[in-house]
Amino acid sequence: MQTVFNSVGPYEISGEIGRGGMATVFLATDTRCGRQVALKLVPTGTDREAREILDAEQWGAQLQERFCAASRFVPQVYEHGTAGGYFYIAMEYLEGENLSDAIARGPFAPERAVAVTTQLCEFLEAAHGFEMTIDGQPLRSLVHGDLKPRNIRVLAGDQIKVLDFGIAKALSLSRKVTKNDFGTFAYLSPEWFESGGSIDAHVDLWAVGVLLFEMASGVQPFVAPDTRRLEDRIRSRRPVTSIGPGCPVALRAVVSKLLAPSLADRYADATAIRADLESLTAGRPTVAEQQGWPKAPEDEPATRRTRPELAVDSEATRRSIPVPRVSVPPATVTLPPLPPASRRPRFRRLRTVLLLIVMAIVLNEYSVGVRAGRLAADVRTRELDELADAWNQYDRLSARSGLHIGLVGLERALVRQSTTVADRVIGNYRTPTPTVREAHWRMARAALARAASISSDDRIRAALRYSEGHLHRINGEARKTRRQAGDAQHEFMDAVAAFREAAELRPNWPDPFLGLMRTFIYGLEDVDRGADALEQAQRLGYTPTDRETVQLADGYRSRGDTFVKTARTLAGSDKEQEYLTRAVEAYREAADRYSKVLGYGDAARSLRMTQRSLKQVEERVTELTNESDSSDDARWP
Repeated sequence: MQTVFNSVGPYEISGEIGRGGMATVFLATDTRCGRQVALKLVPTGTDREAREILDAEQWGAQLQERFCAASRFVPQVYEHGTAGGYFYIAMEYLEGENLSDAIARGPFAPERAVAVTTQLCEFLEAAHGFEMTIDGQPLRSLVHGDLKPRNIRVLAGDQIKVLDFGIAKALSLSRKVTKNDFGTFAYLSPEWFESGGSIDAHVDLWAVGVLLFEMASGVQPFVAPDTRRLEDRIRSRRPVTSIGPGCPVALRAVVSKLLAPSLADRYADATAIRADLESLTAGRPTVAEQQGWPKAPEDEPATRRTRPELAVDSEATRRSIPVPRVSVPPATVTLPPLPPASRRPRFRRLRTVLLLIVMAIVLNEYSVGVRAGRLAADVRTRELDELADAWNQYDRLSARSGLHIGLVGLERALVRQSTTVADRVIGNYRTPTPTVREAHWRMARAALARAASISSDDRIRAALRYSEGHLHRINGEARKTRRQAGDAQHEFMDAVAAFREAAELRPNWPDPFLGLMRTFIYGLEDVDRGADALEQAQRLGYTPTDRETVQLADGYRSRGDTFVKTARTLAGSDKEQEYLTRAVEAYREAADRYSKVLGYGDAARSLRMTQRSLKQVEERVTELTNESDSSDDARWP
């Protein structure tokens, strides 16, 4: 939603407080009674997708309106309707923050995580037992279906409110939600993916487990570079990683049971979860602990013993009383009879065949080893654009080799050279005037992907994700130029995910934060987060150059342009001057930075354009101020 509004129906808008999907939420005032509300606006589009989303929001508004009377964990809905091409929902305005913002500051103390989760369970108990009829449609259970940190509001005293019932349309009819319409993959259960989007109470219960894990650890239990691999990770049903040694065993047991691979091993309902959490709080043994959660590593199939111990060793470890020795007479060993003379030639022929096979294998491995050695010596001199051919030759030799003994040296040489030439590309981007282009990032990504396939070094994986981050960023900027806003947004978010994963794989590495800085400023148009990324790079030892100064200046200049556009939509209202004043601040910030690096790139030209825009805005602010003063004077006799 790009348009900035002054009012919708009887509601006067103060400013935006959140957005998601096709909806935007504003802080507004009901002019009829002066009450502050959270006003959610959804465009009333005519295409199929827009209509489906609108229907879901309308259904969700009715559900929330009825359900808030039955649960203290739901914001009150004052009214909903249509005005100015938008469906609006006027709701209780909640002071506080989203759970996502609270988690971003770090893991919760165990007691706090349990307290928030207990409230979620109380909410789900009421929701899953809720019955009502809307427009003739009976509803015998309200499943939220989209529980995630952004949909949970944390108020004073850690009281919570659950937001966003737009997904609830699916509950009345098909009980299915398509993967592209609703929900966030990281909080969806394996069964949801396997059923093609079927919604039931277990979807909410699984989300509770993900949320509790995330609150206790500060990170999500399921992460992957993209949605396809994230789905594969969840559907694999591999146990989640441990929350950490600082988390009480009882809490780890509850989380493990909540996210158990098998549905039968999980809690039956929200009441059972809350009961275990209350036992945990009271210091009583939980059902999860009594059932053996969290499962010990030796219980996992991958770590079970594959060869039984000798019985005598096992017995010896159990004996505590000496066993008297028993004299055993020497055993008589009987050798098998020699084969008849007629069969001896057959054995000799078999031995000869086996010997020839062994010789052929040895000769083949020797031949592969010789060629691999020559290629390894040659690889050390190859540049980035020549490595693909070397890797192809390695594939052909690998297909010939059965033992792979002769390929060890070549593998080391290929991994070493791939990382060397990729580091040159990464280092080039770090310079004040980089010359690296998309083709270089693609070749670096290809070489690093091959190196990562035969090496477990996290530094290689970090460099790979860093290269992929730049490719996503470049694709996003190209789509943004072509006005493909949706596709551009996906690319930018993938870039952010890749850069952050690179930073996690290689701590104390400043480069991913340089990629984040550019993505935030030019892609997501968030200069504040761009500045934060630069500060993090500086903390890790990076010294900013003129390039970063210009990037920040560009970000502030873009912010000024945005405020000017907003002011134009509000022309004639009291808000116009407010946005123009904010534009003046942004332009001055940009001009100050451009003036420090006039010799870099187009900084001088950008400064002149910024000064021109600043002058025009200042003149308009002066004009509005004079008009206001004249109006005030006119009121006096």
